[in-house]
Amino acid sequence: MLRALSDVFSKRDKQRPQNSPDVISEGVRNRTILLYREVFSGKWTDSTCESPGNYLRDFWEQMHNALQHAYGRFQLSARNTTTAGEDVLAFVMTCPAAEFFDFLELTFHTDAIWRVLRDENHLVDAINEILTREAAPFQLTSIVKREEPARIGRTIRTVAWPKIVRVEDEVTFVEAVEPALTVLSHPDYEAANAEFRGALDDYRKGRYDDCLVKCGSSFESVLKVLCQRNKWPFNQSDRAAPLLRVVLSRTKLDPFFKQPLTLIATMRNELSAAHGGGTVVRSVEPHVAQFAITSTAAAVVLLVREVGP
Repeated sequence: MLRALSDVFSKRDKQRPQNSPDVISEGVRNRTILLYREVFSGKWTDSTCESPGNYLRDFWEQMHNALQHAYGRFQLSARNTTTAGEDVLAFVMTCPAAEFFDFLELTFHTDAIWRVLRDENHLVDAINEILTREAAPFQLTSIVKREEPARIGRTIRTVAWPKIVRVEDEVTFVEAVEPALTVLSHPDYEAANAEFRGALDDYRKGRYDDCLVKCGSSFESVLKVLCQRNKWPFNQSDRAAPLLRVVLSRTKLDPFFKQPLTLIATMRNELSAAHGGGTVVRSVEPHVAQFAITSTAAAVVLLVREVGP
């Protein structure tokens, strides 16, 4: 939990240039609290068995402790409260949007959540439904886990925790970014997943050149995984262009797909700080970075689905 405190939304978001502050409606807050009451009391569960038990008090106490450490405050709210649960609940109902997002993200680091749910992504989906119904331009990414061998049996490792992302364009998110995140949630794409999520994070922070770099890296990582999984010959030092030739030559895609797919790597090479610009000062505009994210997402989904699982 303590490690997660350094990567909450409000700390990541400080570097983003803002024209106006984010706002979370009372409806989002109310619906979220009502949802949490059902989930952590054991009334709303994804288990086919009986209720897992009531962990609502444990959850609020764990959240209170986490947020105290996150902000270095003993008292979270300005209200006169008598218990940790009352204090954190009053805080969640009145805090700025960035801190409300911290609360959402830290939810998935509590012990209480794995006591009431088998799959935390059921809660992710429920939160995203609330955000969509309330027309809030944000979504929560899925938790990604990987099963690995251990000394005795196997263990489950969390590869990526849920993070709030801005939905600048709902159609773009639903049709491109979200499917890409779903594809990249497969354990084989762990590196590509981290790079693509890093690109989304850089975009939020206004670091658009870094966003282009990570988009290109994620695309290359996907190409290498496709080659590895299918035992197609390639070199680990290969860049996007030769990797793309290998992959495309083994698909039914028409040759003209090569040019638009290569553009992802070209943008990184020509516009980002991945290579020295000499005397030219490069400046990547927000709409260019957004295009890079959308293009990368679409390319990843296209190639992975074309090649097959």
